[in-house]
Amino acid sequence: MQTTIEINEQLITEAAKLANTNNQSQLIEMALSEFIKNHSLKRTTAKILELYGTGGIRDDYDYQALRREEDK
Repeated sequence: MQTTIEINEQLITEAAKLANTNNQSQLIEMALSEFIKNHSLKRTTAKILELYGTGGIRDDYDYQALRREEDK
């Protein structure tokens, strides 16, 4: 897809150095891929954090009793 956009030339230059490329199309694709990965990870992390405190160990769980049974 071909699109015309205006981007700060300093940003393009600095990003191109960091990405070790002079191909602006490749640079934009890399930036968009990183953006998607970063934001997908944030959503996944947020979902995991929502689960915090929803599980746990039952009050009557006795791991020592289970070990004694295994030793018999």
